[in-house]
Amino acid sequence: MKQWQSLSLDRKLRLIILGTILMALVLSQAMNIFTVIHGYRQEFKQRLEGTSKLLAAASVAALDFNDPQAANENLASLKLMPEITGAAIYRADGSLFASLGTAPEHHQHMGTVMTMTDCEIHRPILSDSEPAGELVIHASLEGQWNIVASDAILSLTTLVGIFLLSSFVGSLLRRRMLAPLKEITTVVSDISQSQDYSRRVQHHSSDEIGTLVNEFNAMLDEIGKRDQWLQSHQEVLEETVKRRTKMLSEKKQELQTRNMQLQVEIREREKAEMIREEVERLSRHDLKSSLTLVIGYPELLLGTEGLTEEQRRYIKRIESAGYRMLDMIRNHLDMFKMEKGIYSLSNNYLDMVELLCALEEEFAPLLNSTQVTLDMSLDGKNISGIEEFSILGDDTLIRAMIRNLIQNAVEASDKGETVSVYLRSGVRKRLTIQNPGEVPKEIQPRFFEKYTTQGKEHGTGLGTYFAALVAQTHRASIAMKTDPKNGTSVTVTFAE
Repeated sequence: MKQWQSLSLDRKLRLIILGTILMALVLSQAMNIFTVIHGYRQEFKQRLEGTSKLLAAASVAALDFNDPQAANENLASLKLMPEITGAAIYRADGSLFASLGTAPEHHQHMGTVMTMTDCEIHRPILSDSEPAGELVIHASLEGQWNIVASDAILSLTTLVGIFLLSSFVGSLLRRRMLAPLKEITTVVSDISQSQDYSRRVQHHSSDEIGTLVNEFNAMLDEIGKRDQWLQSHQEVLEETVKRRTKMLSEKKQELQTRNMQLQVEIREREKAEMIREEVERLSRHDLKSSLTLVIGYPELLLGTEGLTEEQRRYIKRIESAGYRMLDMIRNHLDMFKMEKGIYSLSNNYLDMVELLCALEEEFAPLLNSTQVTLDMSLDGKNISGIEEFSILGDDTLIRAMIRNLIQNAVEASDKGETVSVYLRSGVRKRLTIQNPGEVPKEIQPRFFEKYTTQGKEHGTGLGTYFAALVAQTHRASIAMKTDPKNGTSVTVTFAE
């Protein structure tokens, strides 16, 4: 198939014409041979059947008078037909009466049997309409092939002459048909080399090839017009490209300058970040040293006697505030480790109901001062404190994350409003903290980014950022939704 596709149109047409002529001649010769063989066989059959009929009639008397010699004389007349290879006369009982050459076999089926090479006739011999015997003649059909051979020489000579004449006529027609196509090929080749679109193909006819030539010439006219238009605009395009190249070069130099300035700023910021981290580390160390006294003295006071229950409650709150402050300092260190990806989780099963109840007591002063209500539920039912809702996580980080989210929700709520905490079971357990306020549109896209805060007098912008870090470290997801109607909800979906 690939070889056929690579052939030129001239060779393809030549092969098609020659193949068609050759196929027609072969079929014609085959039909001629079939006709010759069929005619010979029919004529031979008729001749042999006529001879057998005469010979059977002549052999009746020999059988009646039991004269084998007379029968052999009758069979000897068949020698005049060289195609006959054997003949025999059988009695009615099937015994051989007379024969010529190789006696053919006797059987009960009468008639003529012809194969590709032989012909055999079985004819009954009747005496007064009664079977007296059987005549069998066997002949060879080799003569048909001799006729075919002698006829083939004449036929082959005729076929060769017809083939040559047809090839010559087909070649003339082929050249006449392909002449305009070859001229189109030549013009296309010249145009591709010289880019001269003024060349045209000279051919006039009303057939398909004439239409093809006219359309080709029209296409060359259109291409020539477009080439002139392109040449007329080439200078403008070159000037435009030159100007744009100069602008790109200037922009490249400007970008290189800005890149150098940016690298300097990055180095300065990295240096400032290192200084800030060092200052924070020293500050955390100094604060932890000072908090030792803040936490230690309440423990000593609680060990003394004579304190009222109200005094003990205030002292415990001071102690809790000290521990909370210590946790905040530790959270800054943990946040640094989570940012660097070096924090090592200490996972345990945590009871979220117990944790929320503890935080509710811890937030009691803030809730009282702001007159905000904290409502907590598990799968749609209010929490009484005896339920159980366990997750796998780091107790310190999970506690700090929920504390930050609840504190943000309380601080963002107005007097008399309610902050709701929902726990939901499922394949992946979820915690949702909701408050009626809406997050300002200015900070919604960067709600979980570092130092994002607005409207809080002492806000650091680290609460939601820390919560996102904790969720990421636990391979949990955290998301925020806010709108004027439903307020703001932050949902943490824990890993399975």
